[in-house]
Amino acid sequence: MSLSKKSGFVTLVGRSNVGKSTLLNALVGSKVAIVTPKPQTTRRPVRGILNDPRGQIVFVDTPGFFLKTDPLSRRLNEIAREQTEGIEAIVYVADPTRAIGPEEEAIQKRLRALSVPIILVVNKCDLPPESRPFMKPVRDIDVGQKTTIELSALKHGDLNRLVDALFGLLPEGELYYPEEQLTDMTKTEWVAELIREKALMRLKQELPYTVNVEILSDETQASGLRKIEARLWTTEERYKRMVIGAGGSMIKLIGSDARKELEAATGQKVYLELEVDVDRDWQKRFV
Repeated sequence: MSLSKKSGFVTLVGRSNVGKSTLLNALVGSKVAIVTPKPQTTRRPVRGILNDPRGQIVFVDTPGFFLKTDPLSRRLNEIAREQTEGIEAIVYVADPTRAIGPEEEAIQKRLRALSVPIILVVNKCDLPPESRPFMKPVRDIDVGQKTTIELSALKHGDLNRLVDALFGLLPEGELYYPEEQLTDMTKTEWVAELIREKALMRLKQELPYTVNVEILSDETQASGLRKIEARLWTTEERYKRMVIGAGGSMIKLIGSDARKELEAATGQKVYLELEVDVDRDWQKRFV
């Protein structure tokens, strides 16, 4: 490998729902992180790998910052803090459609205390001006960033400017992953996250905080059919009933959504069997 190659880890930080996961997927060019409009969608650091003639950037998507003090929120905040250590740069993603509030201010205070190079990204710039009423205060954010870049993660607008700026900050070094690899997620982890995404998109507002997915088996049969069995865990019987739905209607919709995307992503026919169970303590085990 040429010594002129650059490589490094770059962490994406920001409030929940500012578009970090959408930005990660756009930069990598493939869906490696699930995306929903609901808080606490991202629960673990998700690494997406961008390979370029100049080298390799390993992006780390983190949970949003939460002011709540429940065990899950505390653990998500701890995960986000851990991912700002031992890295080469931070991309701080801000949302001009929302007013700067206590969560944003807490993030900024933390970033100002770090010595890592920061790039401020103002996301959602594809939206019309009237949909971005807080553009000026977001543009004026000062966390000691090297530069501020306005872009659209959804429309892939000006991503090249961000990538160029990051390569300007990275040191020379060997690649961390094979050039064909796009994420460090295992196949099982990715399938579980995809099913959880479909559940979050279908379920009511209170349920995202109580749902987790466990893959029980994932096998490809001699016929080529991929058979996946998964269990959705929730914390209460009443939530279990909501996940299942009347006559099994909701769990069928979740399963159909997940199966269609799995088939489109893999080119395989998929048989997906979902069950729902209650474990009041799964969140404690997560933290």
